[in-house]
Amino acid sequence: MIASLSGRLRRRLDDRIVLETAGVGYEVFLPPIVMRQIEHLAPDDGEKASELSLVTHYHATRDQPRPVLIGFTNELDKEFFEKLITVKDMGPMVAARALAVPVAEVAAAIARQDEKYLRSLPGIGPQKAKNIVAQLHGKVAKFALLQGEAAPAPTPAPVGAEGQDGLRELVWEVLVKQLGHRPSEASQLITDALKRRPGVMSAEELFDEIYRGAKSS
Repeated sequence: MIASLSGRLRRRLDDRIVLETAGVGYEVFLPPIVMRQIEHLAPDDGEKASELSLVTHYHATRDQPRPVLIGFTNELDKEFFEKLITVKDMGPMVAARALAVPVAEVAAAIARQDEKYLRSLPGIGPQKAKNIVAQLHGKVAKFALLQGEAAPAPTPAPVGAEGQDGLRELVWEVLVKQLGHRPSEASQLITDALKRRPGVMSAEELFDEIYRGAKSS
């Protein structure tokens, strides 16, 4: 499996690039949001090389034996994409093309069960919109809280038996280090969410409550 690539941008096409790493040119499909993030980079003209680092999703199945590499500039966008392709009838190319707007906007639409918004995304028809809401509602609040461009950061492990103090610490780390919130803001978001819903027992439940509070404020 190829999890990341760094190298020279050799060629740019409408929906993919060729990235040269250690003398090998890899064809990497990029969602529209990623294409916009790298639009300032020019392909290598032999004199001036544009360096680029991507995290990648490697996809190959029996039904699709030709491997496909899909690239992202940060781990959170990749993580959201990998949730999206768990939806019924949502192939990787359809999911990638659907990411024509920031992940936070798509996640917020799923969190509020806005099928009309989802249908406006490329390749997402009525049935796919229903499937996305049915399967991902309640699982993407973390992504809806993204503040601008998130820096690459490791995804935290699921909450174990460490109790609510451990839960607070875990969610605080994600809000600050991955989602771009200020430390004091993150602490307040968590405190307010736990006041509204003191029985929260998982990170997903806490993120969902934080998102609901942010949405209503």
